[in-house]
Amino acid sequence: MAESWEPLNQIPTIGVLCIDISSKLQEHYGRKFYSYIAASYVKFLETSGAHVVPIWIGRDRAYYESMMGRLNGILMPGGAVFIDEADRNANPDLTSDCVQSAEHIYQLAMERNQRARKQDNAGGYFPVWGTCLGFQLLLIHAAGEPKIRTDCKPMRMAMPVKLSTDYHKSQLLNTLTDSVAEEMGKQPFACHQHRYCITKESLESYGLANDWIPLATQSDSQGLEFITIIEHRRFPIFGCQFHPERAAFEQLFVSKDSNYLAHTASGIELSQIFGSRFVEACRRNSNRFDTPKLKARHLIWNWQPVFSGQLEISHWLQCYLFEKDVDYPEDRNESVKST
Repeated sequence: MAESWEPLNQIPTIGVLCIDISSKLQEHYGRKFYSYIAASYVKFLETSGAHVVPIWIGRDRAYYESMMGRLNGILMPGGAVFIDEADRNANPDLTSDCVQSAEHIYQLAMERNQRARKQDNAGGYFPVWGTCLGFQLLLIHAAGEPKIRTDCKPMRMAMPVKLSTDYHKSQLLNTLTDSVAEEMGKQPFACHQHRYCITKESLESYGLANDWIPLATQSDSQGLEFITIIEHRRFPIFGCQFHPERAAFEQLFVSKDSNYLAHTASGIELSQIFGSRFVEACRRNSNRFDTPKLKARHLIWNWQPVFSGQLEISHWLQCYLFEKDVDYPEDRNESVKST
């Protein structure tokens, strides 16, 4: 288990990595948009008490290093991008700037956590969460090889999870009660939207089994078992193949809602456990913005999401859309004084 540091940061500030823009969103809102964040990820973290900052893609390593010196953790979301040429050939509209950005974040998080473990440094302890694509990117960058993920039957449905026998020894689920664990194995709360998977066999093949521990699995329609929840054995780095944010915040009503079974009170409660556990891990990081004004410039509240849920093509109710040259706004009060 990861060490616990005091004092806890009661209102952690967590970055959410932007993802290369969906071509469907571009078709409706304009080609000027370069990246996006589904608002459900923001709400998912805010529900557990966090403040959220958007993290731009396509920047140099120094940008991510600077941001990670201020933030208490980062969430890497799902999305559709090309990882290798096969992906690109199948869909030439896909881009992949978030892949390099995720690699910077993964490498910097590993460096910080390694130092923190040696020096008992709460600012170095740095949690990262990966959802769906974000989960795959964590393990792709850990392995240094995109082929760690494999094709599985496309899945758009809510399912239970099959917890490992030793889940109670993990950082993430060590306080889970037997009754809640039993519910996770019965209730279809885990929202799946993916066509790639990572298996236990892949962890072994690429030499990751000593560093990563699967906490739950599930199977596709042809019986292929894949990992649904994972964590690093020593560091606060977690991932899940499903979308826990969708249960409470993506109740689609114009486009087809394939995960409708997760929108129950029980499904929402089970899904939010993962947001709460991640936010709690981020509270152990002691990073701060230098001033409240500097933090205010970076918060997601400087932008407004679009109502994408009114579109038949949309998988999300609300999205934040960003142009390529987007930046955090200047302090308006300071601008007025300077003039």
